[in-house]
Amino acid sequence: MKTKPTPNGLGTRLVTERLVLRPPGEEHAQTISRALARNTEHLARVSPSARQSASLVDVARRIASERSEFKRGTAFAFYAFHKHVAPRDFSAEVLAKVVLSGVHRGALEGAYLGYWVDRSQEGKGVAFEAVRAIMRFAFEDVGLHRLQAAIQPWNDRSIALAVRLGFRHEGIARRYLNVGGGWQDHAIYAFTAEDWTFGPEL
Repeated sequence: MKTKPTPNGLGTRLVTERLVLRPPGEEHAQTISRALARNTEHLARVSPSARQSASLVDVARRIASERSEFKRGTAFAFYAFHKHVAPRDFSAEVLAKVVLSGVHRGALEGAYLGYWVDRSQEGKGVAFEAVRAIMRFAFEDVGLHRLQAAIQPWNDRSIALAVRLGFRHEGIARRYLNVGGGWQDHAIYAFTAEDWTFGPEL
């Protein structure tokens, strides 16, 4: 599979009104471990992340994998921090994570969009701000054509976010992902580059 690594690679920084989003550094293992530990119950029903070990060893291993994928251009994981955090303050708390995974080139030029937000940040617009930044990155920097998000039908908050961001509902995928202890149905939402071209500002 031919990939197209981003111009800035692991030095990529996405800055919004309140956030800075960046790929994980090796030095972020402790703060990512803390974020996973305190959000385990919060994420249990909605994210495969809830099944990941929060141990430092396992987190460090995943960081290495995410950095490798980022460099290859096959997946792009970003962690969101407060914008005012000093660049080398590796103890700063993670506010959210947004991932473009399964990046496919060729005829598809697409990726899967996934995210989670720290339980303390729900309802504060952090998810909207972070995902919007990743959408701009996906279409303007990576050159993708399609993003797809899978959301469980009961998850009104995430569905409202997808709709607000301009994603369209394309149907229901039965027993699509194994989360929350079993195979769950998911509503499929998608957004393509044509939508971005004609309406990038909300």
